[in-house]
Amino acid sequence: MKPHQHPSIRLRRPFSQLVIALVIVLGSSIPLASTALEAKRTVPAGTRLSLALVGYNYTSRYIDTFSVNGQGGGNLYVSSPTSGGGGAVCCVSYVQGRPMGEVTIRWQSGGCTFRAPGPMADGRTHLAHSFFREIRVKVDPRLPDDPQEFEVHFYPDGHVEAAITDGSSSPRLVYSKGREDRSEFPRCPNEKEPKK
Repeated sequence: MKPHQHPSIRLRRPFSQLVIALVIVLGSSIPLASTALEAKRTVPAGTRLSLALVGYNYTSRYIDTFSVNGQGGGNLYVSSPTSGGGGAVCCVSYVQGRPMGEVTIRWQSGGCTFRAPGPMADGRTHLAHSFFREIRVKVDPRLPDDPQEFEVHFYPDGHVEAAITDGSSSPRLVYSKGREDRSEFPRCPNEKEPKK
């Protein structure tokens, strides 16, 4: 120690060197960690996965319910420029590396209204009867390395597309939410619920 130095200065130098060393080590490891997080994982072939089921509604009407191979997908509002209209629900089963071929998609495609005895002021309750459509849809054969979601896209012309993706996609068609048809369904014939 030099005669004009205070004893604590000698302690500060090793401490400051330690701080500098930590900053260098941590600073150089952050890019490595972020690179590792950004790298896509590859799921081994044959691994059974549960994919989130997500719907995109490009029609002008709310879809009250839809399903893929019997697995319910929830309800779908009309899409907007930034949203497909629905959220993710669990799950569609998928085996990595195997093309899915075709799936059965069923959805509410319309309805009619009728009145039945009930607690309303006129002694009747207004009810809706849903009509469903069911079709077989070929799943897009392009498969990601890290599948996360099973997407179903409902188009205005009535056709439906399905794909397995590695995350949420932007809507394929960009429409204004203002196109939504909020009118009531027409009345059922004879004001009665149709027979199933």
